[in-house]
Amino acid sequence: MKVGLYSNARRDSGYKTRNRLASLFAEHSVLCETEEEYFADCEIIISLGGDGTFLSLAHLENAREKLCIGLNLGSVGFLTEFEPADMENAVKKIVQKDFEIEERMMIKMSLYDDEGKLLLESEALNDVVVMRDAGSRIITTDVSIDEMHVEQIPGDGLIVATPTGSTAYSLAAGGPIVHPSMDVFVITPICPHTLHNRSYLAPGGAKIELRLNDSDSYPVVSADGKKSHKFGQGRIRIERSPRYFKMIRLFGDRFYQRLPQKIQERGMNR
Repeated sequence: MKVGLYSNARRDSGYKTRNRLASLFAEHSVLCETEEEYFADCEIIISLGGDGTFLSLAHLENAREKLCIGLNLGSVGFLTEFEPADMENAVKKIVQKDFEIEERMMIKMSLYDDEGKLLLESEALNDVVVMRDAGSRIITTDVSIDEMHVEQIPGDGLIVATPTGSTAYSLAAGGPIVHPSMDVFVITPICPHTLHNRSYLAPGGAKIELRLNDSDSYPVVSADGKKSHKFGQGRIRIERSPRYFKMIRLFGDRFYQRLPQKIQERGMNR
């Protein structure tokens, strides 16, 4: 077995935690790689940082199709699996392969211009967000699901989230909490200028299309907040990615057990 250690230098000062983790694996004769270029040869990748660091693994080319797990060095760690105090036990379970593999749904996002030319393709583990640019007026988004028009939503934008992303930005915008094993999209308006503020749940096999209803608006679209693209008249097609993100669970499904604690910690750390 070979393990990749993907450490956030801002969270792991002097890489002390990474080095300690590598030493623990060495005691079990497991080699650790710390350079991203060698992650393609690893079976498991461990992120050391917060949720942002862990999300980065979903976009790291050499981590594609690898088993991923997070060591929490952040303020909340909703996506991470274990804390520094649990490192010895976690290493033993990983070496013995005493864990479950949880496959998380991902989004495929395709951005087209008004002539149908493909401008951008990206994937997201959490969400795709369409948002008005700073200083611009509200935008009106036409939402269609499986080629059926659903609604025009004026406001600051729209979030299309996976179940994993339902506890992130979508939750802050008033969206529902969805168990990560479910196969659905969560469509949540951002500060809508309407008398209602409702989210939509669409099945994971649905094709979602977003269009702008204002020729003067130039919103920004991003996938997991990692890649942003400003666009004008065009459309965004959102569907389930053929790729699933593979997460290691050392302690089983603790989603509902950890949920209130993590949400409370997130509020206290703002």
